[in-house]
Amino acid sequence: MTSIDSKTTPWLTHKAVTAIFEALPEGSTRFVGGCVRNTLMGVEVGDIDLATKLKPNDVAAALDAAKIRYIPTGIEHGTLTAIIEGHPYEITSLRKDVETDGRRAVVAFTQDWAEDAQRRDLTINALYADISGAVFDPTGQGLDDLKAMKFRFVGNAEDRVKEDYLRILRFFRFLAWYGGKGKVDAQALKACRENRKGLKKLSAERVWSELKKMLLARDPSRAVGIMLTNEILDTLLPEASNADGLTRMVALERREAIEPDPLLRLMAMSAREPLQMALLCKRLKMSTKETKRLRGWADSSAALDPHAEEREKLKAIYLAGKQVVIDRARLRAAGEDDALLSSRWMSLADLAMGWTAPEFPLTGKDLKKAGVEPGPQMGKKLEALKALWVRSGFTADREKLLMALQLLNR
Repeated sequence: MTSIDSKTTPWLTHKAVTAIFEALPEGSTRFVGGCVRNTLMGVEVGDIDLATKLKPNDVAAALDAAKIRYIPTGIEHGTLTAIIEGHPYEITSLRKDVETDGRRAVVAFTQDWAEDAQRRDLTINALYADISGAVFDPTGQGLDDLKAMKFRFVGNAEDRVKEDYLRILRFFRFLAWYGGKGKVDAQALKACRENRKGLKKLSAERVWSELKKMLLARDPSRAVGIMLTNEILDTLLPEASNADGLTRMVALERREAIEPDPLLRLMAMSAREPLQMALLCKRLKMSTKETKRLRGWADSSAALDPHAEEREKLKAIYLAGKQVVIDRARLRAAGEDDALLSSRWMSLADLAMGWTAPEFPLTGKDLKKAGVEPGPQMGKKLEALKALWVRSGFTADREKLLMALQLLNR
């Protein structure tokens, strides 16, 4: 039997994990999904998820008895989250689907590990391990598929996708992270392609969360390219279907040691068109911070010149904003075939990243002391003085600006 070596797997013997297993009846609980999969693959483990034969109320009672704090995060679907030393551990009762509509499922609890495995998405995610490290593969395919890096749905691919259309994106996310250049499972791809319109039924938050995870992969270009040729990308992101732009950005990241950035990669796949970007942000219900960055890039009309003197570059950075210049310059660098010009654009991005804008020396209080009445005129004069300060290359100090104010007051 395949097993995980506890001597080389710290999470398997962590005191928090041990406490949970001691709180629940012996043999009732196993690790499931990502922690088992990633350990067998030799890659970093994130969350530790557990599956149990116990029903949610029995799990809650056992945790109460062991004085382990928990949150009923999805108790109607069988999930409680134990919190130990600030870290979450999801514990989900074994279940089977009774009814599905492509977005959510009505479930019934079971004590059958095989039934629980049948409702999971991919065979490589239907792997379980007990506290000793023994690995269980109820579908009989997960371990072989993991070894071959084959991504396929549990059972009938069409059925799995129709149960939850988000599985289309999860399939491509795993392909992006771990798929390499291996052949894509034909049945899985067919199910994703033929059910792509179901993606429009999903909540924007779920879609954007899954897209971000996919775009965080070291190189999601192949997965995105396959989505494009199968008309899945256009269904989901009609404003951002430039797969070549993504490929170029990934190449730049490798060359310049830039960490994967989902938002920058999304920009590389998009046209810098303000209305389209505004609609995309709204449709995917992006956060205020994400929307500000994407729209700032799309809306920017600042003239950027990688050949300009540093003083002029700093003016542009100040006026456009650091993040806007970094994003625009990196995107231009990625799109350039000329290596020297690409390098110049990267130099502009690096300058923006390392520069801290100076603070404007005057405030409204200074103008009030100088006799300027509060109101619209004060605002106009402050803006005029700030423009003068920027033109000076930020060298005009407080005294010079107050002298300039005297000229404005005449």
